Amino acid sequence: TMTDPRQGTRFGVYLCPPAGDPYYALGSKLLGFDVRAGRAVALPDFLRPEWQADAGPYGLHLTVVEGFYTNPAWWPEIEAEVRACLACLLPDTVLTLTAGRVEAWDNGETWVHRLNANEPLLVLHTLLLARLARFVTASPFEAPVVAGKYAQPFEQARLRLLHTPRGLDSWKPHFTLVQPYGGADPEGLRARLTALMSPHHVQTYRSVALFEKREGEVRWRVRADFSLAPPQTA
Repeated sequence: TMTDPRQGTRFGVYLCPPAGDPYYALGSKLLGFDVRAGRAVALPDFLRPEWQADAGPYGLHLTVVEGFYTNPAWWPEIEAEVRACLACLLPDTVLTLTAGRVEAWDNGETWVHRLNANEPLLVLHTLLLARLARFVTASPFEAPVVAGKYAQPFEQARLRLLHTPRGLDSWKPHFTLVQPYGGADPEGLRARLTALMSPHHVQTYRSVALFEKREGEVRWRVRADFSLAPPQTA
């Protein structure tokens, strides 16, 4: 038995471009970590390793379901549940992100590529979050809550039901690009990131990635990719 569930295995359901995708290559370089290959990547000259201490170990990802703690014995059930949820969507569904823009959060510490989700992606986010809640043994939001964050009634209700105060009708889909930024030129960083992201402000996915962080490891890995149902043939 795990004495401290926060030290255990974690899972997350993310959007993650395929290995050969230009956006994936760009994001992996910014973060200094290629999560699909499981290897470090040299950072660009305008970023320092300490500025990616939080974001880097995850690799490039957009959170659909948070990186919750779980029991590794439940992996088969978690995978089956993800497949079952994807199978509920219409056969020709695509998950589309639009209106991409660079935003600075957390008083300039966190830099993200923020996008808008289409209706099927919002539905899938909600369905997966609800259906996977029973596999959560601990939440990364427990410490912030103790510190007094997420105290609004709707956030408390979400924490009780879904183990996260975020998402649902206040979901902000995003790829984290830099965290925690500690430099002295935020406007320069904004300009660089905006230029780099500009070709990628619309994205389409037909699969989700199940991420895993094993007990005792710092970095995440891609456990499996699950595709949406193929289009029906006449």
